Amino acid sequence: MKILHLDLGREMRGGQRQVLYLMRRLHAAPGFSTLLAAPRGCPLGAAAREAGLTVCDLPGRLGWDPRSLWALRALVLRQGVDVLHTHCAASALLGALLKGLTGARLVHSRRVSYPLRPGPGRAKYLAGDAVACVSREIAQVMARGGVPGARLSVIHSGIDPALYARAAATPLPERPVLGVVGALTPQKGVGVFLEALAALARRAPGLGWRALVVGDGPLGPGLRARAEALGLGGRVEFTGWRESAAVLGELSVLAVPSVDGEGSSATIKEGWAARRPVVCSDLPSNLELVEPGVSGLACPRGDAPALAAALERLCAPGADGAALAAGLVRGGARRLEAFTEAAMAQAYMDLYARLAG
Repeated sequence: MKILHLDLGREMRGGQRQVLYLMRRLHAAPGFSTLLAAPRGCPLGAAAREAGLTVCDLPGRLGWDPRSLWALRALVLRQGVDVLHTHCAASALLGALLKGLTGARLVHSRRVSYPLRPGPGRAKYLAGDAVACVSREIAQVMARGGVPGARLSVIHSGIDPALYARAAATPLPERPVLGVVGALTPQKGVGVFLEALAALARRAPGLGWRALVVGDGPLGPGLRARAEALGLGGRVEFTGWRESAAVLGELSVLAVPSVDGEGSSATIKEGWAARRPVVCSDLPSNLELVEPGVSGLACPRGDAPALAAALERLCAPGADGAALAAGLVRGGARRLEAFTEAAMAQAYMDLYARLAG
């Protein structure tokens, strides 16, 4: 079975990593052939080529770009593609148009929990033979948007635990290092993290922690200014973008304070793989992953004082804080077994087989 993956992102973020994980597994699986269509010069295309995968360079990143549309129509017909699999909102439109031109089966992956917009934003998902949602919450949103339940599947995104082996083997820092890892965009709640740090400094002035904000994005300048205004300038370092596998070993605690739009947080799973305790917001998609008190702590979204209290519990000197952290690390390691890239890829292969059958 030949699968053509469509992703029009120009950055290497969580969704693009999922495409790469899936394609590598399909490439190694008997009975499957896989190729990628992505914008020329994008990081995903480069990473796919490095992995020995076939890549078709597209001239644009707009779903309606006629140059991409006609190039892909020819490719689908020439290669005998069985399934078009889209991985972002822009490529979902491109996939829907290609389905009409070629008759190939169409699978959409939906990674965010925002409601479907009326018009083309909704129609492109209704055109899919299947919509794979990375959380139950997203599946519920898609159902409310009119996608028939029979076409919906829940397939959580996965990670490759081997990438985090070095972080997992790295001893904890001598003094607490608290961190967030991700894009500096509104939905990630980094501002809540900064407010929590300010509250933590007031609550427990003797803890001696420092913090890392790892990532880049449009909110960066404002967040730096906010940290200074909160009196955190000497304790919070904005590192810019770094690979999560390289930075997680430097942390004592990983915070995931997302406030909306989260799909199936790769960062939570990466924290588990790196053997770091996780504190997350109580978004429904986060609670599909974290069992509060077992594989992480959960706080009401947007509640900086509650996040500060959770961080204080994990940073508390003595046996209590260490025992809590160690228990959450053990629980996270067990929980991770259901969210590997191997499990994710197998679920997609089963979906493709159902469509073919």
